Amino acid sequence: MLHTVSSSPYASASLANCLRYSEPHSEILLLEDAVVAGISGGQWHEKLISSERRVYVLKEDAVARGILENITSPFELIDISGFVDLTARHVTQMTW
Repeated sequence: MLHTVSSSPYASASLANCLRYSEPHSEILLLEDAVVAGISGGQWHEKLISSERRVYVLKEDAVARGILENITSPFELIDISGFVDLTARHVTQMTW
């Protein structure tokens, strides 16, 4: 299942709820303000890594927020085309 999170984890419980209720084999896409969760060394960076879910960060949103250089492995930066590919690959999706 693909989970898309768009709200900052510092302003909303969306990402926390996503991690709580999603299956370990799920994939998570951070977009809009949620991309801040992917900042290397941040509290959410470690939580996402330890969740063992595959995490993607929308590159355009990271660029727009000036944090592109702060997004590091194991998160995968994807563009809009990659976003489309993810949605096509997953029959079931959940937006947080």
